[in-house]
Formats: sequence, C-alpha cells, structure tokens
Amino acid sequence: MRTLIHAALVAGLVTAPIVPVAAKVETGEAKLARITTGRTPGKTVDCINLGISNNDSEKLSGIGMAYRQGTTWYVSHFEGGCPQLRDDTIVVTKLHSSQLCRGDIADLRMSGANIPVGSCIFGDFTPYTKQ
Repeated sequence: MRTLIHAALVAGLVTAPIVPVAAKVETGEAKLARITTGRTPGKTVDCINLGISNNDSEKLSGIGMAYRQGTTWYVSHFEGGCPQLRDDTIVVTKLHSSQLCRGDIADLRMSGANIPVGSCIFGDFTPYTKQ
C-alpha cells in the first residue's frame, strides 16, 4: 500500500503543470533609489554630452531617464511626469548636437510595433556622484 501511495505522489509531481514565475518588475522609484543610493546630488545642469564613451541609460518608468557617464549618473525627471513611459517602451530622441538638453523631446513607441504612445519633455539633469 505504501508503495502505491508513493507511486501516486511521484506521478502527481511529475505530471504537475509547470507554472512560469513572473519576473519581478522594478518600479521607476525603485530604479531611481538603486541608482542614487550612496551618491550625492550635485548642481543641476541644462545638458549632458552623449558623445562620451562608457554611457549607460536606465528608463525610470513614469518618471524620466538616467544616464551614466563614467561613475556619475545624470537623472532627468520628465516635466509633468511621464505615465506612458514603461520598461517595454522605446525612447526615441532627436538630437541636434551631441548633447541632450532640458526641453528636448522624447518620443515614446510601443516595443515591437513601433506605434507612437506619446511624448515627454526632459527636465534638468541632476548629477549623482559617489563621495
């Protein structure tokens, strides 16, 4: 009897459906906290140079964008927020020089479909550096 129960339990485990685990999505606020923790904000600047190597960027869902230049992160909060900015949104900026500036427009597109979902305006850029 014990063997029969054991076999039934094993069969149940083997044939149980595999349910995918949803990936944890990091909120814009959580990303901002991760980027700025242990860093000191500096004086805001109107523009940042995107021509510098070692750049990295992070979308801050609903908030704005963060750009890394060397060891410094520059954070720009979109004016009035940007609720349509999500992790799966493509951000398209039209630059007139190698700089991204306050007042420049970020056009947002749906990932995979290239369908416009809105536009947001960059605010000042705040540098965050390690001390």
